[in-house]
This record gives sequence, C-alpha cells and structure tokens, in this order.
Amino acid sequence: MKKISLEKQEIFVEQFVNTGNATQSAIAIGYKDSSAKQMGRYLKKKFASEIEQQQKEILLNMNNKSLSVLESLLQAESESVRLSACKLVLECNGYSKNTEVNVKFKDSHADKTDEELLNELEDLYQKMGISRNN
Repeated sequence: MKKISLEKQEIFVEQFVNTGNATQSAIAIGYKDSSAKQMGRYLKKKFASEIEQQQKEILLNMNNKSLSVLESLLQAESESVRLSACKLVLECNGYSKNTEVNVKFKDSHADKTDEELLNELEDLYQKMGISRNN
C-alpha cells in the first residue's frame, strides 16, 4: 500500500478520535466509498498509537475541566449540591457508599431532637436517591 502524507495521517487520526468511525475517517482523507472500509481498518491499526495518544490528551484536558467544575460545585451555595460533590470526590477516591462520615451541624440544628435530625437526614438520602441501607 502506498504511504499517505503526514497531513492526511493527522486528518485521519483527528477524524477517528472525533467520530470513532474508521470508514468515514478514510473517506475524509480521500478514499473512495468502495475501499474506505478496508483502508479505514488498516489505517486505524497502523496509527493506533497516535490515536491513543490524542485520546489521552483529550481526556487529560477533560480531567482539568472536570476538576474545575467539581471545585466550583464544592463551593456552591446549595448544601445538597456541595454534599453531592463531596460524595463524588469520596467515591472517586475509593470510598464506598458505606463509608461513615461525621457531619458537623450548624448551630441552627442544635435545638432539634435526634428524631428530627434523623428525619432530615432521611429526606436528604431520598433526594439524593441513596438507600440508607447501602
């Protein structure tokens, strides 16, 4: 098979990373419909390391954006949003749903009975879709 230009290689890799479709990526660099499927498979295999590298770079950029969004959620005004963000951080770091967490209540909760506090906690669990037995 003839060697494709560096420019076409870059276009193929970018197209494949964006679409996941080797046939359409081959068509994008000029292969005819009749040979695009076969060439797409061949080029996907040939440029597998370049495809993987570009996918890793995209994921790394997404990680940075995701962490920025998560950080803003941890600072949100809504307690339920902050709690959900904390839960996500803990789960991503290996803590299971069964992890016990000590919560320090604001002074506004100091005059409530244990039963009232447990009811509020149960309401929070229900809003977050968490079964208390997890």
